[in-house]
Amino acid sequence: MAANVLSELLARNSKFSETHTAPPDLLTMAKAVRSSGLGTVILSCSDPRLNPYQIFGIDPTIKGITMVRNAGGRALDAMRTIAVLQTIGNPSTIVVVHHTDCGMTHFHDAEIKKALIEIAPQEKDAINATKYGEIVGSIEESLEEDVGFLGASPFIRPGTRIVGLKHDINTGVVTQINETQAGN
Repeated sequence: MAANVLSELLARNSKFSETHTAPPDLLTMAKAVRSSGLGTVILSCSDPRLNPYQIFGIDPTIKGITMVRNAGGRALDAMRTIAVLQTIGNPSTIVVVHHTDCGMTHFHDAEIKKALIEIAPQEKDAINATKYGEIVGSIEESLEEDVGFLGASPFIRPGTRIVGLKHDINTGVVTQINETQAGN
């Protein structure tokens, strides 16, 4: 089965590459984003039902938007990447998107830890010391937590706008839940 998926992906890439046009080099793009002040990082869940490119109508003509995706769209897990992106493109906005029916509302840290200890029992202490991004309250509460975490982080440039959005996977509607500025 996995070989069939890989073959399909490679076949799709072959077709894609026939009409592909190379983008500008990274340093040129970074300079343009820095000078425009319009750089945006979208942090969202890796759930394939939440596709930021689709829900926001993002295509290659919209410059300065980059994605960070992980289980739950959690800020703690994304902090290293966002910090790096702060140095490359100096984004003025970070958008955190959490969604309804997220796996992290159904699979909590205790279950994940138990499963990981079965895989790697020698790493029990490290596994038990790690947070895996569970969402135990509402999506609104998880957005309050993540937007607050990013706003208070010393690795986010002061003045960076941080916005929390909730995506309803059933209706497609995105609602703004909260907003802050880093360093406040």
